[in-house]
Amino acid sequence: MDRTWIRATRFSDEFTTGVDQFMSFVRDRFSSNDAIRCPCRNCLNQSSWSLKDVHDHVYLHGWSTTYTRWVHHGEDFDVDIVEFGEDENVPTYLGDVVDVEEPNNEDDHDLVEMIADLYTAIQQDGEQPMFVKVLEDAKHALCPGSVQSRFPFLVRLLHIKSYYRVSNIAFSAFLKLLSGSFPNCCLPDSYDKAKKYLKELGLGYELIDVCDNNCVLFHKGLEKHDICPKCKESRWVDGDAAKRIPKKILRYFPLIPRLKRMFANKATSEETRWHKDKRVAVENEMTHPADGLA
Repeated sequence: MDRTWIRATRFSDEFTTGVDQFMSFVRDRFSSNDAIRCPCRNCLNQSSWSLKDVHDHVYLHGWSTTYTRWVHHGEDFDVDIVEFGEDENVPTYLGDVVDVEEPNNEDDHDLVEMIADLYTAIQQDGEQPMFVKVLEDAKHALCPGSVQSRFPFLVRLLHIKSYYRVSNIAFSAFLKLLSGSFPNCCLPDSYDKAKKYLKELGLGYELIDVCDNNCVLFHKGLEKHDICPKCKESRWVDGDAAKRIPKKILRYFPLIPRLKRMFANKATSEETRWHKDKRVAVENEMTHPADGLA
């Protein structure tokens, strides 16, 4: 059995085919309701999850490179396994095996780790992910042979749009061209559809009209006002036009959802707590030095 794929880059055709083979192997031996051991790099077969969760974990965290014989999933010990390709250096002792690292996909790595943290935090809270579609897109290559998945590709497109100040109309035309030229990639054909990806992860923003002189925000109690109550300036570029266009807009990124998402991860919360306790201890030591040291 060829197991060289476990060291391939995540989302590559080789890795995707290998994961599909593993899941097919598991489904032949377990029912859809069974919890099986997870061979991802985080769980290391120490935790059991549903088949779907195991499938997600393997893509998000990578495969444990030392688990080449699937004995925890019903495979015989005497099965002939091919762990290394012809151009790979075979390790000579156990330390080499433990230290083998998965090749980093520099294009996807940071974004995939972000999704993995969100997924882990949601699992710890026992909630259902709201970004299921994003998660599925992150597990598959954009197209055969691509080193990027759909989600990071769209995030980078949106970053380019913002950085170079591409208009919404021009960006939508660009997306329409891409989606029509590469239909198998399932790319959105408009700017509004692309923005939904950020909203799925809680990275969206609110648009709030602002007085042209920065007096007030047309928000909450002032949402329906057409004139600034302070300077009496009109809210609109052309107040008589059929489609009113605000003179100035504020893009508000809510802080609370971001803090909740950041500290929903147990590891992040514990690390933050440790730094806080350490800082308090140092401040107390400086304020009340130990006897004999004052």
